[in-house]
Parts: sequence; structure tokens; C-alpha cells
Amino acid sequence: MEKLQITRSSPDHDELVEHYKKEKSSKLKERYHALFLMHEFMNCTRVAELIKKSRRTIQIWVNMFNEGGLEAIIPNTPPGRPSSLTEEQKETLKADVLTHPRELGYEFSNWEGKSVAHHIKQKFSVELSVRQAQRLLRELEFTLQRPRYKFPKADPEKQKEFLNDFKKVWTLSEKLA
Repeated sequence: MEKLQITRSSPDHDELVEHYKKEKSSKLKERYHALFLMHEFMNCTRVAELIKKSRRTIQIWVNMFNEGGLEAIIPNTPPGRPSSLTEEQKETLKADVLTHPRELGYEFSNWEGKSVAHHIKQKFSVELSVRQAQRLLRELEFTLQRPRYKFPKADPEKQKEFLNDFKKVWTLSEKLA
């Protein structure tokens, strides 16, 4: 049986290290790590021990790399459950969430998981849990924003005076403790 080794000359060890440093995906980063360690040690068992994977896994990665290059070691994404909404529905939802809820006839003022789940049920006849609606908002690149309350009758001078007095009391209590 011949010894397993990397037969490709491109990318070399240094390029694999650069790919490793730049990569954000932990799975792909681990594969780059294994490959540049194979360049260094040329021993599948040693590399498997270092990165805590089986020898067979390292062999598979090296063979995939030898046959197809860097593109071949990119992990396939698992298929998962298909989305409840089509891409067109997601775009429509995104436009709706950018609109104030009261303009769409709702009684609430903020979009959050519960309100988005209700809107999706009303508009698309698709029932989602609150958590799934929150995930969908995150997927559409929305973040939860809460309004900050303003008190129009508040006196800014009295607020500053209160804060200064509070800081004095706080520092005094710290010294006594």
C-alpha cells in the first residue's frame, strides 16, 4: 500500500495557511488545517491525532483535494427542510416589514416575532411559530429595534442636576463601604 500524500502542487503550503487564516466557516477551516498539516508531516495518522479526527476522514479529504483541488473539499450544505415561504414571498415580506405596521392596518407599532408570524398567516396563509418568524427576520437581515421613550415635558436642566446628585451619592456610598 502506498503512502498517502498530497500530489497537487497548487495551492502550496503557504497558500493553504492563508486560506485557513481567512476562512470563516469552521468546517472548511478544519479541512485547510488538515491539508497544510499533511504538507508538513506527510503522515495521515499524525494529522488525525492533531486535529482530533479519524484517519479515514483525513484520507478522504486528501483524496478529494488531490482529485478536485480546493473546490472539492468545500463541504456540501445539508439540504434541510425547505422554507415555508418562496423567495417572492420573502421579498414581499421584507417590503412589508419596512412599512410601518399601522399603514398596513394593524394596531401595533413594532414588528417583532409575534406580529410577523401573524402577518405571514394573514397574508400568505402560512402558519409559523414566533421563533421561526424571528429566524426569518434575521435571515432577511432585520434586527430587533425598540423605540426609546422621550419625555417632552421633562426639564433637561433638572435631569442633569439629578444625575450629578446621584453620582455624588453613589461615590459617597462606595467610599463608606
